[in-house]
Amino acid sequence: MYRILLILAVVIGVMLHSCSNQNLNELKMGEEYIDDESGIALIDTFSLELSTIIIDSIETSGISSIMVGEYNHELFGQVKSEPVFSVGLPDRNNFEEDDVLDSITICLDCSDYYLGDTSNVHIINVMELNTDLDEFDQSAFYNKSRVDTKDESLGQIKYNPRPQRGEYLETRLNDLFGQQLLELFINDADEIQNISSFQDYFRGIVLKGDATNESVLSYAVNDSSLCLKMYYHRDEGEKEELEAVFAMDQTSYWFNQIKRNNIGPLFTPLVEQEEDILSKNTDDVTIIQGSSGLMTKITFPGLADVFQLVKLNQIIKVELQLVPTKEAEDMNDLPSQLFAFTSNKINSLNASLVDVSNNPIPMQLYQANDNYESHAYYAIDITDYIIGNLVTGYFDPDNAIVIGMSSGQLNGTFSTVMLGGELNADYKPKLKIYTYFY
Repeated sequence: MYRILLILAVVIGVMLHSCSNQNLNELKMGEEYIDDESGIALIDTFSLELSTIIIDSIETSGISSIMVGEYNHELFGQVKSEPVFSVGLPDRNNFEEDDVLDSITICLDCSDYYLGDTSNVHIINVMELNTDLDEFDQSAFYNKSRVDTKDESLGQIKYNPRPQRGEYLETRLNDLFGQQLLELFINDADEIQNISSFQDYFRGIVLKGDATNESVLSYAVNDSSLCLKMYYHRDEGEKEELEAVFAMDQTSYWFNQIKRNNIGPLFTPLVEQEEDILSKNTDDVTIIQGSSGLMTKITFPGLADVFQLVKLNQIIKVELQLVPTKEAEDMNDLPSQLFAFTSNKINSLNASLVDVSNNPIPMQLYQANDNYESHAYYAIDITDYIIGNLVTGYFDPDNAIVIGMSSGQLNGTFSTVMLGGELNADYKPKLKIYTYFY
C-alpha cells in the first residue's frame, strides 16, 4: 500500500506542477483506487503580508527605445522620463565655403509603447546637454542618474500622438544652432576633427516633456531615429540641395533619467530601498512599476506554523497568487509575466526563483475563469522555495519574495501593476498549499 500511495503522490504532484488552474475536485482524480482515508487537501488560510518597496537603481542605458513625458496618478504620484543621448559626426568632406543653411531638424521614430492620455498635443523641449558623461567614469547609467542642460532650448516638438501607428517625426530646430554647426564644417574647425572633439563641443541632447503633457511616449533607437539632419545648398550655376545626418551615437551613452514626484501622499515616505510601506497603509494595494523601481514584497508571517497542519514530505505544491486591481487593467495592458526574487529584511534582491534547469520562473498572468476565479491573477509555483526554507523546521519571518517586471519592461517602460493587499476583499492574494494526506 505504501508503494501505491507514493507512486500516486508523485503522479498527482506532476499534474499539479503543470496545471495551475484546477479546482480541488479535479485534483482528487484517482482517489477511488486508494484508501478512503487518503486524498489531497488544499490549505489556503496562511496569512500573507504585502508591501511596496523601491529599488535604488534600475539600469536604463543601452535600451532599444527611450521614453519622453510624464504621467500623474492620484495613488503613486508623478513619474517622468527625460532621455539623454549623443550624436555623431557626418562626413566633414561634404562641405564647401559657399554652402548656405536651409534648416536643421531632429527626427524621431515613434514606438508603440505609451502610457496616459494621448488625445492632447504632446510637447517635447529639445535641450542641449551640459554635462560631460565621461566624467562619470562608468559604463552604465541608471534611472537615478542626473545631468544638467543649457538654459536655452534648441527647439520644440509639437504633435498629436497616434500610438501604434508607426509615425516618423521630423521637426525644425533653431536656425542659429544649425548655422553654428555649419560654420564649423565650412571652416574645418578643430571641434569637428574627430568624434571625441565634437562631443566635447556638443555633448548631446536631453528631451524634456512639457508640464502640460499627460502622457509618456516612446521612440525607437535606430540609425534614422534620434538624429539631427542639416539641410543646406550651394549655387554652382545650378542650385544643389544637400543633407548631412548627425546620427545618434550608439557607441556612446544613452539612457532614460527617471524622476518621481510623490504627489500621491500614500507613497511619499518611500525613498530608500531598506524601507517598505505595508499595503494596509496604502489603500490595500501594492505597486509594481517599470523604470521607477517600485516592486511588491511578500512575507509569510504564518508559515512557521505549517508543521502543526502537515508534514513536510506531504507537501505536493505551493502556489502564490496575486490579483491585479481593475484600475491597473484600465491604466495599461497587464504584462503577461512578472518575475520573483528572494529577499530579506532590508529588501535586497538576491537570487531569482529558478526551475530545475536554473531558468527564472515567470509569474504567469491567468485570465478570469468564471468557474474558479472572478478576476485575472498572477500565479507562480514556489514549492522549492517554501520547502527549502522549511526543511530546518523553522521559517525565518524576515525571508521574503519580491515581485518585479521583466527586464524589457523594467528599464524601458512605466508599465504598472497594482495588486490587492492581504486585506483587500475584492483582490485578495492567496498562498495555496496542496498536501497529500493518508
